[in-house]
Amino acid sequence: MMSESRPQLDGKRAVPTWQQAKVAGLFFSLATLACGGALAQGHKHHHGHVHQQASPKAESERLALLQAARTALAAGDSDTALSRLDAAAMISHAADTELLALQAQMQAGDYRGALMFASHTAGAHIHDPEALALYVWMLALGEQRVEARRLLDAGLKRLPENALLLAMHRQLPLAEPAAKAETDRQAAAIRPGPLAIGTPVPAHAQALGSGLLLDGGRHALVPLAPSQAAAQLWVRSGLGHTSAARLVQTFDSLGLALLSLDTPLPTAQSTLARAPRDAFAGSPATAFAYLAAPSAQATWPAMHRGFLGRLSAASNQQTLGVELPVAPRGGPVFDQAGRWVGVSVAAQDGEPKLVNLSTLQAALGPWFEAVPIQPQGLPLALDQQYEQALPLTLQLLRVSGQRP
Repeated sequence: MMSESRPQLDGKRAVPTWQQAKVAGLFFSLATLACGGALAQGHKHHHGHVHQQASPKAESERLALLQAARTALAAGDSDTALSRLDAAAMISHAADTELLALQAQMQAGDYRGALMFASHTAGAHIHDPEALALYVWMLALGEQRVEARRLLDAGLKRLPENALLLAMHRQLPLAEPAAKAETDRQAAAIRPGPLAIGTPVPAHAQALGSGLLLDGGRHALVPLAPSQAAAQLWVRSGLGHTSAARLVQTFDSLGLALLSLDTPLPTAQSTLARAPRDAFAGSPATAFAYLAAPSAQATWPAMHRGFLGRLSAASNQQTLGVELPVAPRGGPVFDQAGRWVGVSVAAQDGEPKLVNLSTLQAALGPWFEAVPIQPQGLPLALDQQYEQALPLTLQLLRVSGQRP
């Protein structure tokens, strides 16, 4: 688990290993610049001892590289962004470079590498509130909320009047189970999230719930009531990629619908695989869903763990069991090995239900059968679970006939 291996936030740490080969160059550059070559020997470092002040000409070049990285990120090209950031990091070790690198890692689907590098960035730039706010939010969404609160409290002791940290202090409790929805658009806007890329979504669009990416990124299973079927629909993944969506089929008895995406969404390194049978009551499970927000801003999903509820013989419905914040329902549910076991939906009694695999198989038919079975699997660490679900968990957005 991440909490066992993550260095303490004391400003002294070894730069963490980047998980994907595509970001290895940036890691090497940052480690070499920050550690003076000591990384290979396993030594910790303190950035205050190695910070370089770039000349005006070099700083101008660095800022141009950052702008080129932003342009690449806006186009969904995280590889090019990281290449530009690698060059910028060689000029000067600066927080804005590392914050952009974190965005690029998340856009590439590398949550594990991003989380470890966020720990480094928050410690190396200990008086930069943006670095700390990003790190604690990433921790909170990945089911490490106790650690997130601890680090944020420590940050507020150093910077007690900082507006960003105070705003984040308000947002963290809203990621807790059973938390109320945020109703203030300005307050919700400080939540870190991906850069929205792809099909533009109108500013007055509303979030309807959370869904699951299917068919290699070409279809989506989402919560949708019959009264919402005529609305304009979009889906956005945790990587920020967005596509308009069209209704293929509704499953009114389940409160679900199958959508076809105008533009296939990338799945990064994730592959959806299902368990061989329905998960039994009391088995550990992880549910993913987007926190409720008063706007259609791009966000990352939240992960919550728990134990699946019982199946009612009278209604043939299974309670989800995993306690979630108050939010529009939907979103995938996985077992400890990261295998898909169903989706969560709302219920009239207010307690979320699990639509299990056998029910989905009967409804979806070939769309369900196309998902491969993973017969066995070892339990995944928290960061692995989140990284796998990040590109597969969708935010469902809509515009009805009238503006709210």
